[in-house]
Amino acid sequence: QNFIKEKTINMISAQKGTGKSEIALGMLWSISKGLPWMQYEPPKIDDNSYAHPCTWIDGEMEPYDSIERTTPYLETFGAPPKNYFQIINFALQKNQNIPDIKDEAGQNLILQHLKRQEEQTGKKPLVCFDNLRSLSSYKENDSDGFRPIGLFLRNLRGMGYTMLVIDHSGKDASAGLRGSSSKTDWANVVLLLRKEPSKKVMKLKVVFDKARGLRPDQTEDFLCQYDFKGNWRLVASDKELEDKDIMSKIKELEPKLTQKSIAEILGISVGKVNRLKKQMQHSEEPWQ
Repeated sequence: QNFIKEKTINMISAQKGTGKSEIALGMLWSISKGLPWMQYEPPKIDDNSYAHPCTWIDGEMEPYDSIERTTPYLETFGAPPKNYFQIINFALQKNQNIPDIKDEAGQNLILQHLKRQEEQTGKKPLVCFDNLRSLSSYKENDSDGFRPIGLFLRNLRGMGYTMLVIDHSGKDASAGLRGSSSKTDWANVVLLLRKEPSKKVMKLKVVFDKARGLRPDQTEDFLCQYDFKGNWRLVASDKELEDKDIMSKIKELEPKLTQKSIAEILGISVGKVNRLKKQMQHSEEPWQ
């Protein structure tokens, strides 16, 4: 809820090796199990979590990689309901190839699969395309080159399907999806990922580049991490942790000293002291 709506096109973009597939897999497993993901809760029906079928179209990883990545989720949370999580891997298709998704042949095969999964589960599945570059030879910098894929995604949306599309960003990850800007024309949510320094876990900064249909308080950037055991969680940034420590010290010094004296003792500007004091006043945390 308040994140991915049914019958929408949603996108994830980041540079190579950032963790696009991993974060998408975490979302898909949670959706197919009816589990929370980060701060987002699944819908409820009669007080029961609403699980939803998903298909992961993997045009990039070797079959063993897919198994290796899904195993931690399986071991930690158990299997989704029957037919609720399905994988189409390129290496297991005819001639080890998924037909280009910009062409009618590839589109028809995907639609056939989605209809079959819908018959198996009674619900229109969410389908993840991982990733555009691996699944199509379209010209990235040509809006006409992407148009057949865009129309396919739009048509799937019109049929009631929900999509999560993964794509590479350019050299400047903050600029969004690589190539034509028309890629996101029909998208509801577009997430940009940035890899944060970390040795033992995968840590990502998630930025909302587009959030059609969501309120501003539902689209704040967040920092998350993955422990490679199936667990994703929100974490505080180093700056947030530093600010919290400074706030505690301000709380101790404030009754006795002026803002200028506090700033000199803590080695920060008077403006920062004033900003953090205002933040403390509007926070529910006691800072003591």
